[in-house]
Amino acid sequence: MHDVFENRVRFAETDQQGVVFYGEYVTYQDEAVNAYLRAIDYDYDAMLAADWDVHVAHVDLDYRAPARFGDVIVNALGVESIGESSIRFAYRARRKRDDAVLAEGGVVHVAVDEDGKATRVPDDFRDAVVAFQDEPPEQ
Repeated sequence: MHDVFENRVRFAETDQQGVVFYGEYVTYQDEAVNAYLRAIDYDYDAMLAADWDVHVAHVDLDYRAPARFGDVIVNALGVESIGESSIRFAYRARRKRDDAVLAEGGVVHVAVDEDGKATRVPDDFRDAVVAFQDEPPEQ
């Protein structure tokens, strides 16, 4: 996994208990995916230009420790596996000041064509992931 995105917890992201509301981690995870795609130089605009897109099919998160207002969160992401039409990203959020793991999980995207039907993940995307990551994803 690569550290791809940092964010400081805003007051609006906390709940009555003063910790980050659990649903915010899905937003952080999504921002990490976007940052990862920019890092491999294959963002959503590049996908659309190549006549494909992705839809989220599954999200999972396990919460390990609370984050509070003002904490800086380091969001790490990597492609764990690429199937015929699916891409599974592994995600981890850590608190910057003490490296405590806050949440871990993943998100599965399915490649779709312009009609919204599942399609093969293009080879140039696969190649960009392999070139960027220290460990290649399962394929």
